[in-house]
Amino acid sequence: MKNILYKRIIPFFAFIVLFFIGITSRKILINRETEKTLLDKGINPIYTFWHGRELYFPYLYRFQNRHHTLVSPSRDGEISGNLLKLFGFHIVWGSTFKKGAMALLSIVRIVKNGGSVALAADGSRGPAFKAQDGTIKIAKVTGVPILPITYNASRKKVLSSWDKFIIPYPFSKIVVMYGEPVHVPKDADDNVMELKRQELEKKLNEITEFADKYF
Repeated sequence: MKNILYKRIIPFFAFIVLFFIGITSRKILINRETEKTLLDKGINPIYTFWHGRELYFPYLYRFQNRHHTLVSPSRDGEISGNLLKLFGFHIVWGSTFKKGAMALLSIVRIVKNGGSVALAADGSRGPAFKAQDGTIKIAKVTGVPILPITYNASRKKVLSSWDKFIIPYPFSKIVVMYGEPVHVPKDADDNVMELKRQELEKKLNEITEFADKYF
């Protein structure tokens, strides 16, 4: 029974709720030209966001059947993964703490083959708003740029979780903010990698601050 609950029942009801939030809200897209420029060149960027600012994106990129994302192989992760599948996302099971190396290799293969991936910059456990180096490593190995993205809602619930997770209310205004891409050279040494990590963190925090001040 628990297996059915986590795989089907909870994800289905979560899908209905999130779809209702999305369809009743008005989205405002800012600086999406950065994404369009990359896509027009045939580049699928590495979409990167803060863990607490990810809930709206399954709806925004719904049913495209082209995005891959990393999901922790835990009970909560199983619910999230099966919810994302309903929106047309492909799941790579793994995290920094479980199946990390295998998951990283899978993500690298997807990106090298031209696939689209979406990753939380601060991972599955944080600390919040602190970029980890996983995305930077993927960008270095693949040569694909990282595209920072965030959102905020005019009406929302902010959870008291480590990531300050945002749940928009229905009939909200939702602003989606795209940052400038982060390019990581393939010959980047440890010092350059750290500078790029800091650059990603800075850009994500800047666009998040902008989104937070929008309403």
